[in-house]
Amino acid sequence: MSDAPPPAAEQPTTAQPVPPPMPAPPKPPVIKAPMMQSSPPAGQMPPPRPARSVRMMPMWLGATSLGVLLAIAVVQTALLVVLSGKANDTSADLREANDRLGEVEEAARTFDERILQVEGRTSGVLNAAEVAEEVLPSVFRVQVSDMVGTAFAFGPATRGGGTSLVTNYHVIESAVTGGGDKKVSIERKERSYTATVVDVDPERDLAILHTSKEFPRLDAAQNTVNSGDPVVVVGAPLGLADTVTTGVVSAVRQDPTLGIDVIQFDAAISPGNSGGPVVNAEGDVVGIASAKIVEDGAEGLGLAIPIATVCEKLLNC
Repeated sequence: MSDAPPPAAEQPTTAQPVPPPMPAPPKPPVIKAPMMQSSPPAGQMPPPRPARSVRMMPMWLGATSLGVLLAIAVVQTALLVVLSGKANDTSADLREANDRLGEVEEAARTFDERILQVEGRTSGVLNAAEVAEEVLPSVFRVQVSDMVGTAFAFGPATRGGGTSLVTNYHVIESAVTGGGDKKVSIERKERSYTATVVDVDPERDLAILHTSKEFPRLDAAQNTVNSGDPVVVVGAPLGLADTVTTGVVSAVRQDPTLGIDVIQFDAAISPGNSGGPVVNAEGDVVGIASAKIVEDGAEGLGLAIPIATVCEKLLNC
């Protein structure tokens, strides 16, 4: 028998977890030192550096380059000369164009002056047809009893509407002195309208009528007439409405009967023209045909009362 102690009782073992393996430590970075040429041992000369080869430019190539540069310089100089010449030519052309423009402008001014001269000479030249077309719509035949005369629309617009007309007093005298209602009949293109005598000036043989109808009015001439000025007379001689005659102003003279200046003209007139307008080449009224001198062998001696007398005495023109 052995004296060895009895084996110890086995203790129960408890399983222990196995720890995970530790990661390997990172390797330190390898730092490479810059390439350096090792120094030669003391007392020993460094080896010589290898010589670099230098390529020399051939002589003919340099001469060629210089020639090209000279050629370029010559071409540039020639171009500058050409451009300079063209610039000079352009400047000369511009000067010539300016000179021609000045001549054209001068010719245009001369032409305008001549046009103005021609217009001045032709001012007042009569176009009777044109004047008649403008004036006729404003002229009426006047019928009072057995008296026939003429009247024309004239003057400013009236406050109550309608149209004022001018005629001679002797044309409507019977309507004023007959004790009636002063109504007269005016006719235009076979249509009759009623008008009323609203004002008279027997001394100057003038009268103003008014109608409720609207008609185109004639305007008063702004300038005084002179001998030789063309005129158109519109009226109803012997009752013949829309009769047009032409002539010129013969003179402006004093009328001893009326006590005013009257316009003498040579356009033909007859009984029935009294009260009709005498107009100038622009269609503006210069006078009212009122009488004619009747003598054996005498012709073309018509008389008109200046329209300015109407504006001064009866209407505010």
